[in-house]
Amino acid sequence: MLLGLSEKGSFPRKVTKVAARKLSFTRLDQGKPLLNRGTLDQYRLVVVCVKGNVSVKETMSLILKEAIGPDGPCPTLVLGPTAPEELSTDWTGKVGWITFVDGTSIAHPSTDVEIISPDNLLEVNLFIEKAAQGDGSQIILGDFLDNIIKSIGSPESFYSFFCQLASRIRLRKRTAILVIKEDIHEKSMVEMVKRFADIVLEFRDQDNEGALSVEMRTLNFADNIYTRWLPFPQALRPLCTNYT
Repeated sequence: MLLGLSEKGSFPRKVTKVAARKLSFTRLDQGKPLLNRGTLDQYRLVVVCVKGNVSVKETMSLILKEAIGPDGPCPTLVLGPTAPEELSTDWTGKVGWITFVDGTSIAHPSTDVEIISPDNLLEVNLFIEKAAQGDGSQIILGDFLDNIIKSIGSPESFYSFFCQLASRIRLRKRTAILVIKEDIHEKSMVEMVKRFADIVLEFRDQDNEGALSVEMRTLNFADNIYTRWLPFPQALRPLCTNYT
């Protein structure tokens, strides 16, 4: 009997379990989108980057519907360019809107929406800290980084802010799904965000003689699994409304 084998000709159980996990994840990447329920909340920091005509709002709606679902944990929404009323959901959780205060946001009718200026990083951190408290599995979802990156004074300030955010999420064992519009920011800022992630999901549009499609690529740093650009299911493509 060979050393390290549980039975003749078989692999140790631990190796078999790891292989099965990676095989399952690879099949998920190659066959179905990684947005299946119960998949993303295994990780702490998920960064979703969208380009071109891929819509941030539609991508968040897709995540709410496919990855979380109505029976999943009620997420805390931390929004930025997407206004709360633009994201139609059945959830009743707390909403943070990281936006510059103007007449529109002041008049927001919902008492469940807490409005915070994107240059007030202390208040943003406090809101996320409160959202990360409590028992059970909790998910934070939002596109607030787009407004933070645009308003922050320097890359160093953003790095300090994001370090604190990532540390808080990991310490509290929460899942943060952060959606950013990649092509409106400097590449160095986007790469900085990606470096903190356990998983990066990238979406881009492809124009094939007027027929617009969406492709997705997965960079799974946590499990060291990476995919090429793969076609996203037509029925689920998160395109801007002008193209759906």
